[in-house]
Amino acid sequence: MKCNRRVAIGSVVAGLAARWAYADDNGATSKQESVWGPLCVFAKPLQMLSFSELADLLVDQKWDGIEATVREGGQVDPSKVDQQLPKLVEALAAKEKRVVLFASDINSVEQPLTESTLRAAAKLGVRYYRMSYYRYDLSRPILPQLDQFTRQVEQLVALNRELGMTALYQNHAGTRYCGAGMWDLYRIAADQPKQQLAVAFDIRHATVEAGLSWPVHWSMLREHVGALYCKDFRWDQAKVENVPLGLGLVPDSFYAGLRKDPIEGIPVSVHMEYIDHRDPEKAAQRIQAVADDRQAIRRLLGV
Repeated sequence: MKCNRRVAIGSVVAGLAARWAYADDNGATSKQESVWGPLCVFAKPLQMLSFSELADLLVDQKWDGIEATVREGGQVDPSKVDQQLPKLVEALAAKEKRVVLFASDINSVEQPLTESTLRAAAKLGVRYYRMSYYRYDLSRPILPQLDQFTRQVEQLVALNRELGMTALYQNHAGTRYCGAGMWDLYRIAADQPKQQLAVAFDIRHATVEAGLSWPVHWSMLREHVGALYCKDFRWDQAKVENVPLGLGLVPDSFYAGLRKDPIEGIPVSVHMEYIDHRDPEKAAQRIQAVADDRQAIRRLLGV
């Protein structure tokens, strides 16, 4: 019975996905609505909502779906993924919304819950997942560590190929993150098939790390980008401070370039991180901030 229910949910999700893209006789993808893939909101600041309340919010604010949190402390506990993820997918599908991708703790096939999590998601028609980060040990040589990370990615790629999944590695900002400099992320991604491993390009983090040279990094990684992450920041002396989308230092020229030359079919995920997601008294502020960012992405990217 559980298997039949999951197959039914997966069929609904597949039908929703077909609204964004369909294949012609030659296998090429065409867009029915926007040249971009589904527009989703990162669910971390909305985890105080029930699944049905979240679905209603997506309808009200005109999001296509969510980047869910299937990780420790998230909407879905990976140890209970078989019970909880179908409920989330079903609640959104009831309002014609979907789990577009999910943030995970996964960065190795050797982690105990990696395979069970990915298999559960694949059965439900969820194709994309964001990997957890690799972190360098600065007391050791960097390049051998990068080689080790690459070997871990190759093992994930093999599993993704079997399941029809795409892992997304996000460039981050910070002292020890693999991918912060972006040259290392290029080295990891360059030889991997984009269908199994792609870059979640985060323009906020790219601007923090690269400053004025972000276009070089964007040009280097663009052909490997499988999802676009949108958020903004400003500098408060030497400290990075998150701000509403479109009101910070991320250059409008980035979005202007994408309006002229978009990457067809990839998901766009908006991350609202400037109001504390842990404070229950700020729930209403977070909901309003997400709505404001929805208006901002419409202006910036036309979606």
